[in-house]
Amino acid sequence: MKYTTRQILMVSCLTVMVVGGCSNVSKDANSVSPTSSTVPTITEVATGPVGGVTEDELTKLTYTDQQKKDILIAAQKAGLKTVYIPTIGAGPDDSLNLVEVDGNTLILKFVRQAIAESAEEIKPSEEVGDGKTAQLNDTVNGKWIPAEKGSSVNFLYFKLDKTYVKYYSSKPFFEQDFEASARSMIPLE
Repeated sequence: MKYTTRQILMVSCLTVMVVGGCSNVSKDANSVSPTSSTVPTITEVATGPVGGVTEDELTKLTYTDQQKKDILIAAQKAGLKTVYIPTIGAGPDDSLNLVEVDGNTLILKFVRQAIAESAEEIKPSEEVGDGKTAQLNDTVNGKWIPAEKGSSVNFLYFKLDKTYVKYYSSKPFFEQDFEASARSMIPLE
């Protein structure tokens, strides 16, 4: 099959337009160069970079009547007089997935976080160094506890009235998102 010069030029122009138009390279002086990284580093993820979402962007959590009932039953099994639930998730797509009891500890598992609550202190399984303090409200300060051996993720630990609370995740997260969720905790009645 023979192609005319005009057909070859037309296919070439279309190829340049498609490839050039679909590339991510911008001529804008303020754009990020293709060689720089916009993905947060592990340190940024672990310490809460400048890139978490604002509290307004976090998911407002809602609970079904059945979920509330399951939480209250599980809290009773764990020996909790008062159980707390967050009204804000730890990310834009957070929701409650599972309610568990492990001995005297209630565990609420969400898409982006897990929350353990107990009437007894929830201590790390080994001695860990001092963590930084997180002011959650006027009367409650939390503490970021460094990761235990075998884990790369810190956890947030605090006490609400007579309930000890531990926020954690198996995935990297933004500390400010967990703190926003912790600040939103209210008693479930």
